Amino acid sequence: MAFNELCARFGVSRKTGYKWLNRFRERGVSGLQEQSRRPKSSPRRTPEEIARQVLTLRREHPDWSAQRIATELKARGVSHLPAPSTIDLILRRHREAAIVQTAILGAGADALRFEPNFRWVLRQGEPIKLDDGRMVMPVLLLDETTNFVLGATLGPAAGKADWLLQFVEALLRRHGMPWRFAVQDGAAGGRGMHPHSELTVWLMRHGVAVDFVPAEGATESEARRNLSARLAALPSYQRAPLEERKLPADMLAPFYRQTNLSEAQAAGLLAQWREQHNFGGRHEAMQKRSPISVYRPSIRPLPDSLPEVIYAVDAAVRLVSEKGILTYQRRLIHIGRAFAGLEIEIKPTTEAEHFVAVFAGQVLGVFDLAVAEMDETTSLPLSRI
Repeated sequence: MAFNELCARFGVSRKTGYKWLNRFRERGVSGLQEQSRRPKSSPRRTPEEIARQVLTLRREHPDWSAQRIATELKARGVSHLPAPSTIDLILRRHREAAIVQTAILGAGADALRFEPNFRWVLRQGEPIKLDDGRMVMPVLLLDETTNFVLGATLGPAAGKADWLLQFVEALLRRHGMPWRFAVQDGAAGGRGMHPHSELTVWLMRHGVAVDFVPAEGATESEARRNLSARLAALPSYQRAPLEERKLPADMLAPFYRQTNLSEAQAAGLLAQWREQHNFGGRHEAMQKRSPISVYRPSIRPLPDSLPEVIYAVDAAVRLVSEKGILTYQRRLIHIGRAFAGLEIEIKPTTEAEHFVAVFAGQVLGVFDLAVAEMDETTSLPLSRI
């Protein structure tokens, strides 16, 4: 394997790769250990006593923001008052944010939500017209925590989305598997009450939980159009406060400025944009660090073969037909054609006549048996939770 390919496999630049290689040559395995990044002196460091007061206030008032904590410290007459941004860094450093979120979500809150590869997001851009008249759509796969663009490609703006599975599979083999995967409604080929597709079923069989993001307002461009429509409907004296709500710039804005591109030129520009974003982007939420500096490959490799879905011996399991329908207590339940030929587990809920459909450990939806007669002719919809 070439050295640049090896660096790309682990998501680092050639410069970083040579740095680690030289360390190994000079000091062996010990040179690969993380070196201390603490400066020898920190004359402007926040005193420990003030940091303790910040943490105490957060524990006493979990809903207080950094600005509110700064106001309280000022009211108490604290000298050398840190800025709200410094208070926020103190809270991050001591992982108070994770503690608060665990308290809100319960003891089972996943601590990995603050780490790379907790959730990947599949995002579709706006369709563009090539010089030959074809309409294509840029598709991005991002790591939600670090904003690292794992991959970017061009796909047909209409028709089946079967090619998405090959695109995602290649990235999973390169970077490993995330714990969760977010898909915009309809982006993976599903529609309406049955959003699942070959891609989402494949992900769930590999142990990756799938989340669906509403299509409306899912992208920056759509949010910007919605804001413009709201501004147009308001009288002039009310527009200024709303205009002050700055929306983040569309990630692909530089890409959309190009016109009359061939497919090869568009793909090249998209790859160039991805490299600039990952290596040159500086993001406020990551303390002005680039995505490549904080992203790490997943420790969960993609298996060579597709795992089988296994249920408990006493589980109520039903086989889905070619039309995406299963039968339960003489009712027809419409699960979706993406699950044709696969088995679905049915579990009761605390509410009478209500059951949930489960596949590979993920709840697909709930159905109510009371809304249909036992005639095996009425197909019940599966309501998403």
